[in-house]
Amino acid sequence: MSEHDVRSQFAKFTLWHYGYEFEGGLSFLPNHLMGNNLTRDRRRPIQRFQHFMPYLVEALGGNLKGKRILDIACNSGFWSIQCALLGATVVGFDARSELIEQARLIKRIVGVENAVFETLPFGEMTPERLGRFDAVLNLGILYHLPDPLAALFATKAMAENVIVVDTSLFVSDEPVVRYIWEEPVDIRDAVTAGIVGYPSPSALELMFRHIGIPHTFRVPITTDDMPQDYLAGERATWLGLLHRPAS
Repeated sequence: MSEHDVRSQFAKFTLWHYGYEFEGGLSFLPNHLMGNNLTRDRRRPIQRFQHFMPYLVEALGGNLKGKRILDIACNSGFWSIQCALLGATVVGFDARSELIEQARLIKRIVGVENAVFETLPFGEMTPERLGRFDAVLNLGILYHLPDPLAALFATKAMAENVIVVDTSLFVSDEPVVRYIWEEPVDIRDAVTAGIVGYPSPSALELMFRHIGIPHTFRVPITTDDMPQDYLAGERATWLGLLHRPAS
């Protein structure tokens, strides 16, 4: 696509959760109603990519080529496209049809063929409908749902080997879940109004244990070049391995 075509296609959408920068220097900043300096930082997605993607690649044998990956609540497809560029076959879905339109646009711009996107509510995700996957990405969706434990059960059911959970947290040493009311004001919000749950780190680890994931690993913070919510412990990433790694 020409630069003019890309700009005109991007302009059709008022709101973008992710910013994008393409080869040649063409870039677009995030644009959403409830954003702040944290979520509008153009470097945030790349910082997160560098944070946990190496661990996912390692968990899948050092290479994503030939792997099937499911991207839950894929938004405009940022993570799906990254995995597709690394050789995986990716299915991404989101409950908002306009976000799937954005994801398909990004796919056309980048020129990948090994990613497909569809509109689907989280509650309709089943292995019977989509199949099962080498890895399932549960990124930024858990705290937009009313029942984190049920959401993790559903996530595990889709996975053959690995799940990745990246979530905002309730900062507490106790294993608790903080519930708040969320309205669908922005594209970053839950699709429907209702309560959503923020687990504490220890609550999340108890949930992993309860759903029968034999090995979990909290991705460590190894650099100060990370978004502030990760540095403050308000957000973190876990890998759950459905089979114990060889010792």
